[in-house]
Amino acid sequence: MKPETVIYTLLNASGAIAAQVGERIYLDTRPEADPLPAITFGLISDVQDGARPIDPELVTARVQVNCMGNVADELVGLRESVRMACHNQSGTIGGVEVVASIQQSMGPDTYDELVNVYLKPIDFKIHYVR
Repeated sequence: MKPETVIYTLLNASGAIAAQVGERIYLDTRPEADPLPAITFGLISDVQDGARPIDPELVTARVQVNCMGNVADELVGLRESVRMACHNQSGTIGGVEVVASIQQSMGPDTYDELVNVYLKPIDFKIHYVR
């Protein structure tokens, strides 16, 4: 749960994100009844760095952050706020020793017309000590 803790801590520390989504930041899924915009995030992978066990154990995780809403243009700004909050970060974050949190990729953007929800993802690689 360490990479998720890092992302959650960084997202919650951002005043720009709070202004856009309030407290609607969720691990994995958003409650259907909650209003949009919102953010969900989840672990994609978590792999030990190197082939030999070392102490401390360095790990690289990939975490996807999904910006969700009914207006695509608003999500462009929200995703940029997420990037600014989580990219190029290091130090002790949420009690986790982070070597680096770096943006890996953005997209693909999607739209679900049945529920009128746009999704704009952004992924981060988090190098941390397990």
